[in-house]
Amino acid sequence: MGLFDRLAGKPAELTPKSALVLSAITIIAADGVIEESEINDLAKIVRGDRKSIDVAMQVLKANQFPAVIDLVAQKLDEKQKIATLAILSDIAMADGVLAGEEKAVLQMYMDKFKISEETMKPIIEAIAIKNDFSVFN
Repeated sequence: MGLFDRLAGKPAELTPKSALVLSAITIIAADGVIEESEINDLAKIVRGDRKSIDVAMQVLKANQFPAVIDLVAQKLDEKQKIATLAILSDIAMADGVLAGEEKAVLQMYMDKFKISEETMKPIIEAIAIKNDFSVFN
């Protein structure tokens, strides 16, 4: 134990929900632009749970990206991983464009979660349809 370790406080412990929030923050920040629609999506995820945001931010500050992907993966079960990828994909497509950085981060989560393209294909297709507002023009 270092001299100042007692002053640092207890490290933040991820829960499945704060792990989801952490992953969402990494997707939102991936392209360097934070859109209002992405912030609205994050608000839907947390549903007023400020503690999940605080824990996610503490973990993000204490760990560098992409190491946080490992931490997220450790906290989620198989069903939660698939749901997380669906939510992250929807957030990434919220502005109608999947930027290269967002795509790369999504692929990193998919690889770390060991979720196949076959599993994700119908989810991605549904999200693409949902976010294609050109059909209404």
